[in-house]
Amino acid sequence: MNKKWALITGASKGLGFEYCDLLLTKGYDIIGVARNTDSLGELQKKHSEREVVAINMDLSNNDNCFKLIEEVKDKNIELVINNAGYGVWGMFEKSDIQSEMNMIDLNIKALHILTKEFVKIFKEKNVGRIINVGSMAAFTPGPVFAGYYASKAYVTSLGEAVNLELKMAKSKARVITICPGPLKTDFWNRSSNQIDATYYSKVKVMSTRTYAIKSLRKCLKTNKSVIIIGKMNKLAKFGINIAPRSTVLKKIYKYQKER
Repeated sequence: MNKKWALITGASKGLGFEYCDLLLTKGYDIIGVARNTDSLGELQKKHSEREVVAINMDLSNNDNCFKLIEEVKDKNIELVINNAGYGVWGMFEKSDIQSEMNMIDLNIKALHILTKEFVKIFKEKNVGRIINVGSMAAFTPGPVFAGYYASKAYVTSLGEAVNLELKMAKSKARVITICPGPLKTDFWNRSSNQIDATYYSKVKVMSTRTYAIKSLRKCLKTNKSVIIIGKMNKLAKFGINIAPRSTVLKKIYKYQKER
């Protein structure tokens, strides 16, 4: 009997690490991809009955995306979680262009490549699920965090379109986009280029573990294209939909500027 594999990018910490841990308990063997996968050794010790393959790879180098696909092609992968990504915070004219291009290579191009290649594989096998990690940022432009918000809008738009294509083709393969709000990870430290960002002391956020449990449970069952977890996130989405665009943008500008 073939093993059931899941591939997770951005697997070394935060949400990606939690997904790896949870999937191992659900009977998946995992392929964890990150620039530094040392932390995955903890999961191999914790889940000794399962197999953990750690691949050190920077997916912002898009050639590596194709190398990764070639490297794992013989595995019976049934689940892909495109979690790798980061943001570049700051006023648009002042933010570093090279950091932004690297962000686009990772948040958009790498995700696009992996989604396309695994859609081909999963559609042919008529089984498989891709979970793309978007953001609540996808639903509105984000002054002072413009590039990141735009990149997550791309992720959500792509996923919705491709999932409908699969449904119309009567394929059992699915592309599901999840849209987290703020989570307590080191995302903000990296995005704002701060060693110890104070953002999380100012707002109440869902724990990464709780979000991983709730979102994974739903994503493994649903046929919906976009998943929003949490009452506050659903309320925020409702507010974005009904409030005047100018009001929403001014509130986001103030919210981001105060970080």
